[in-house]
Amino acid sequence: MPRALSLALLAPLLLLAASVGTVEGAQRRQQRRRRQVEVGSGPTSEQIWDTGLMETKLSHVSMLERGREYYDDTTVRRFKGFVLGYVTPWNRGGYMNAVTFRHKLDAVAPVWFQIKMPEGQAAPTITGTHEINQTWISELREGGRGPLVVPRFVIEAEVPQHVAMVQNPRAVLEAVRKVVTENNFDGMVLETWVAWQSFNGLSNDMFKKAAMQLVSGLAEAMHSSGGKKFFLAVPPLLPATEKSPWLARQDFLDLAPHVDGFSVMTYDHNTATGRPGANCPLPWLQANIKHMEKGPKRSKEPPLPEAVRPRVLLGANFYGWDFAPSRGGLAAVTVSDLVPLLQKHQPELRWDEGVEEHTFQYQDKEGHVHHVWYPTPRSLEARLQVARDAGVGISVWELGQGLERFFDLL
Repeated sequence: MPRALSLALLAPLLLLAASVGTVEGAQRRQQRRRRQVEVGSGPTSEQIWDTGLMETKLSHVSMLERGREYYDDTTVRRFKGFVLGYVTPWNRGGYMNAVTFRHKLDAVAPVWFQIKMPEGQAAPTITGTHEINQTWISELREGGRGPLVVPRFVIEAEVPQHVAMVQNPRAVLEAVRKVVTENNFDGMVLETWVAWQSFNGLSNDMFKKAAMQLVSGLAEAMHSSGGKKFFLAVPPLLPATEKSPWLARQDFLDLAPHVDGFSVMTYDHNTATGRPGANCPLPWLQANIKHMEKGPKRSKEPPLPEAVRPRVLLGANFYGWDFAPSRGGLAAVTVSDLVPLLQKHQPELRWDEGVEEHTFQYQDKEGHVHHVWYPTPRSLEARLQVARDAGVGISVWELGQGLERFFDLL
């Protein structure tokens, strides 16, 4: 074969080999770049303002490298309002966060107890006592400067049992008081308002009157047991949709004299519709504040008493949501979910000016596009500023689900 011909035949093969090598090299370089993003964690002398995490233009690299670090002086407190933080038994990171950042928390609510009324039984049963962790409580209270421990009690019952409990409140009061006092808790959080509203119980005048008496009775049971505190978990005054639960403003005002704190669920805004969107759009939060302060437009409702403001605890979500509309998917995102998503997909984070939250997209292996809305230090600070301006506090759902850097802002 002539030399010129052999070179002519060989050239395409050499180019093909070079191109394959270039592609493989690019893939290897990309893999190396992904491996180079190591997740930072633990205490650091670097303040959050020097990390780049407070910017609207935020990279996934910054989130990975610095989001799980925290400023080493955990006694420094920036947010002066009341802070209530929830912890759950299924997220042990929350227990650790509560101890590490206890000086930034005024109260901690472990989600331990359920109030149930077994069929044929005259008195309610409190379940969940096996979750009580006195060692952890001692760590929280170390040095006598820790937060209040106010476990959450949720009423889990069918409609007839709900009716039976509000009709016989004394049995409920005594059962709850027994658990609180025997374990030396500092009070309690009651969650039941959403359930009562879900079966339209609060639209019945007799049920509503009895329900209000049960709430005020529980508050009095706490206050008369050595000045223990009573918190009530409630939906927002302005719901996300017409079908979402809400708290009527007059009920809020009627309950205020009895309640030490309203834990307001100002999150999960878009989960009711399933459409991708912010967890807590800032305009929605501000509208709730305005409605709380003054009531509906052109209404003659009384203004919010100044003494009640500090008892309002706006919900601050430390978790996000992953929407996959093309397959009808919706999943909660905690920090343990977020980190692998950022490492694998290296997405571009986008700041939405309209709602003041960050969001990003990625495509799964089946080709479905996911829209993730997860809080960032910038979005959390915007909501803390709303709370400051209104003179209210916050309630965090939940400790252990968010970036440790969030605590630098508290």
